Amino acid sequence: MDNVLLETNQKIQNSLEHFKRELSTIRAGRANPTLIENLPISAYGAKMKLLEVGTISSPQPNLLTVQVWDAGVVQDVVKGIQEANLGLNPSYEGQLVRLPIPPLTEERRAEFIKLAHTKMEQAKIELRQIRQDIRASWDRQMEAGEFGEDEFDRRAKLLQDMIDKTSSQIDEMVKVKEEELVQV
Repeated sequence: MDNVLLETNQKIQNSLEHFKRELSTIRAGRANPTLIENLPISAYGAKMKLLEVGTISSPQPNLLTVQVWDAGVVQDVVKGIQEANLGLNPSYEGQLVRLPIPPLTEERRAEFIKLAHTKMEQAKIELRQIRQDIRASWDRQMEAGEFGEDEFDRRAKLLQDMIDKTSSQIDEMVKVKEEELVQV
């Protein structure tokens, strides 16, 4: 890859990874630990992620469990899960929090599909912002005489190809998530 685009490629990949993480938080009816691992929990006087206070597992397709390491924060974990508004109803025994994953209603599926599209649009806005920032930087360099218009056009074409490829990947990921959501 062209040295000029290495930094740009890294920014685009970071944006894509962020989108993947965001998309993984949308539940599709099956128990998946990524659904809750980053939920904010108020524990020890600070905001922490759920995965920082316990071990998350999926022993059954419709059940998540959180083995909380400190019995003193079990109530905080339960409260954090309830406040996340994921439609989950936690119960606990000792330090083990159980989260039965209810089947999705048609209404909830539609909400999640809409949410996936919103996250997709945010990711594409982020990509456009990256492209705009890089092109502005190149404009300044070109005006300073660091390279000519032909080089600018070459870079702009490579950049657009990268953006188009990533945008297609985002579209495909949302399409897969939609298919997961519509399966009963």
